[in-house]
Amino acid sequence: MDGAVLLLIEDEAPLRGLLARYLERQGYSVVQCGDGESGLAAFRGGDPPIDLAIVDLTLPDMSGENVMAALVAESASIKVIISSGRPYSPEALNEEIRPRVEALLKPYLPQELLNLISNMLEPGQASIS
Repeated sequence: MDGAVLLLIEDEAPLRGLLARYLERQGYSVVQCGDGESGLAAFRGGDPPIDLAIVDLTLPDMSGENVMAALVAESASIKVIISSGRPYSPEALNEEIRPRVEALLKPYLPQELLNLISNMLEPGQASIS
């Protein structure tokens, strides 16, 4: 989904900047935030509308799970990738939102993130390997 808008909520500024630059080179628009509150504010601002959020599980002001819960409660179409240094499984989530949430264990290769984004935004499309 070329031109999709991604919300990147990551408190580690160097990692956030690196990922944002990589994703922008792949054709995505990226809104960057360093904590949960600013991420939710950017999402609620709706300009531009967010297609997919990449949320760090451990944020300085709130948990990534709380951010994810707020996002999926407020939007029937938002998709969320939980990024964490510790294992996280969306299997325990409500059956209705589970298909919209994936997890990615840090450290990961940028291509792994790109493949997951592509699979979530365009189900059934072959991912780049």
